[in-house]
Amino acid sequence: MDVKCDFLYNKQNLSVSEIRTENYLRLDNVEYFVSYLSSDYKSNKGGNSFVYALYEAQTYDEDAIPAKVIKISKFHESYKNGKIRTKDKNKRFRQEVAALYDCKRKHVGNVIDIESDGNLICCTRKDGDYEVSFPFYVMEYAEFDLKGFLEEENEAYDEASRVELCLQIAQGIKELNDLGYYHRDIKPDNIFMINGTWKVGDLGLIQMRNKPSLDREGELVGPRGWLSPEAMNKYLSENVEGRNFDCNIDHQSDLFQLAKVFWYILQGNAPIGCVKESDFLLHNSSLYSLIKQMLNHSKKRRPASVDIVINDLQIIVNKYYK
Repeated sequence: MDVKCDFLYNKQNLSVSEIRTENYLRLDNVEYFVSYLSSDYKSNKGGNSFVYALYEAQTYDEDAIPAKVIKISKFHESYKNGKIRTKDKNKRFRQEVAALYDCKRKHVGNVIDIESDGNLICCTRKDGDYEVSFPFYVMEYAEFDLKGFLEEENEAYDEASRVELCLQIAQGIKELNDLGYYHRDIKPDNIFMINGTWKVGDLGLIQMRNKPSLDREGELVGPRGWLSPEAMNKYLSENVEGRNFDCNIDHQSDLFQLAKVFWYILQGNAPIGCVKESDFLLHNSSLYSLIKQMLNHSKKRRPASVDIVINDLQIIVNKYYK
């Protein structure tokens, strides 16, 4: 689906008016107004993408809630005579789209739902003399990301609810792993509350098991502050002579990131360095032991799969929180 719009592309940015009703887009025969996700995110979420809220124009008023969200790659492609010259820089974006459709076809419940995709055709000047294209996809709107939710609900959200939340997020990672995907970008900003269900989103760094990787040699893959040891090994020492560290960012790397997110959910900070049980504010040795195992530097000492994590979490829930 190629969609022409009035947005201007200038100096690595799409020009979008702060007046919501001045930004118009027609997708699948439905008219939308386009706006920032919130006043706090005028620079937009997403390291390699623009992310905007879509409001249905026909029913719009000032108190309207976004109907959907559009994610647009930041890497433009030339568009001439109705043809798009694709770029290697957008391979990851298109891989993300394909993975989301795969999850949709297989009715994965804890991964964000894609609704449509295409190419957004924009001008670089108001006279429309030169046009560029950006791949995009449309997804469901989330009321909160994990960080925003916990900041708002911090006092009211009890320990049992937090542990149940960890379990639900682990289910989302399991669904991806079962399909052969490693997420590799697990952090609070990529976990969303949608109609009462927690879902994993932003699959821009996924890797398919036993498929060629799009990673560059020595590339820093993953979110700063939430990186696994393997991601740091890749960045610092991949193919460096005399070094033979594990640089394979896989499902057990997901478990390391997941443990850091669990820790954040349970007490509001992140585990850095060599953590001890005295650093863990909850008085639950079973829960601490599970997270500590997931945080082991060596994969050999981490759980073998997310299934084991889910099973152990379920035992903890049944024993302490029922």
